[in-house]
Amino acid sequence: MSENKKNVDLNKVSYNFGTKGWTVIGFEIVMLFFMTGITVDGLNTIVPMMAAFHGWNQDVLLSISTPASIIALFACVLWAAFIEKAGLKKTTIITMVLAGISMIAYGNAVNIAMYAVALVCIVTFINAFACNCGFAICANWFPTKKGIVMGITTIGMNLASALINWILTGLSGRFQISGALSILGIAIIVLAVLIGLLVKGTPEEAGCYPDNDPEIAAIIKAEEEGVKEMEKVSYAGALKNKYVWIFGLGAGCFGLATVGIMSQLVGYFMAARGYELTGALSMLTIAAVIGMIGSWAWGIVDQKLGTQKACLLFGIWYFVGIAFLIAPPTPCMYIGLFMLGGAIGGNGNFLPSLAAQAFGRKDFNVSYACMNMINGIIRSCSFFVLAVLRSMTSGYTVPYMVFAVIAVIGGILIVAVKEKKVIQ
Repeated sequence: MSENKKNVDLNKVSYNFGTKGWTVIGFEIVMLFFMTGITVDGLNTIVPMMAAFHGWNQDVLLSISTPASIIALFACVLWAAFIEKAGLKKTTIITMVLAGISMIAYGNAVNIAMYAVALVCIVTFINAFACNCGFAICANWFPTKKGIVMGITTIGMNLASALINWILTGLSGRFQISGALSILGIAIIVLAVLIGLLVKGTPEEAGCYPDNDPEIAAIIKAEEEGVKEMEKVSYAGALKNKYVWIFGLGAGCFGLATVGIMSQLVGYFMAARGYELTGALSMLTIAAVIGMIGSWAWGIVDQKLGTQKACLLFGIWYFVGIAFLIAPPTPCMYIGLFMLGGAIGGNGNFLPSLAAQAFGRKDFNVSYACMNMINGIIRSCSFFVLAVLRSMTSGYTVPYMVFAVIAVIGGILIVAVKEKKVIQ
């Protein structure tokens, strides 16, 4: 470790990112808003409205979402290669424009086949610009402040959970669902133009320091001198790396637990707690709003303790929160709802932070792409696990506690490997 590195507190919580740094953060918040809003939460409104508008079968439309996500998951692995060939900023802009065009086609689909192809394109391109490209830009700009930055940017996911269905409903009331989706597609294209004008792929290109800190810039320069002869990690190399697999599996456990719990939360409040649909949906909204605070708070924990220790604490928090949620007393339920909201807020923070920690700026693209694929495969098993558990037992107690245990296992997996910190 260099002398400069010894003298710098890499775990310091600071918000001094400069105007250009905050611009990067602001755009990533919006990018993640579109990703979660269009490909996850917005489907609650889009699918039934598209079915009603065209007279299509809603179940058929809904069934297309799963294969679309799986196809996009594997396609997104390849974006690291595109980034290496075309450059990070150019890939970001191209995928955003393609996502916007796909959104317009999706909203104006004339048959189910066109709907399916457009949806695959949307999920692929939105995940590319928001995650593969957006997180890579953040890793370049904030190599040692990744925890706090990921905590801020992933607020966009929770904003989407709270707002997207209201936005879609309002726009659809004036312009039908086809017009609403076209407007959002145009908004993504406009966002691409603004990013082209205002954002650079690295702080050095913008005439800034990484983390807005000259000392960090000096450390990175020294480390890059030491490794400039080394080749960047390949896909094969990443898939042979234990950190890629363990971090991908651990974060996948968090995702599996989150999808399993959140997908059944409305049903839980209605069946187990006696709420009407409106009240149950209100609970979901409350959890999403709490998640905005949770996202920021887990970013601070990540920054102060380190990502791996934060992941273990996150798994334990999840377990305790679910235990409170399903406990019979009503006060316990509210405590559990608060803790669950905090957990879903932090869920999106850790994978890009782990990739940045273990592989640094140089190898982030390929390592994150592979980790995200593993994470996605594990997360997609959620509904299978849920179906098995529901077939074996009635109610929500056993499935929810199993998901809580899986979250703890994820934290243990991540913290079990030796901490590895790379900046360059």
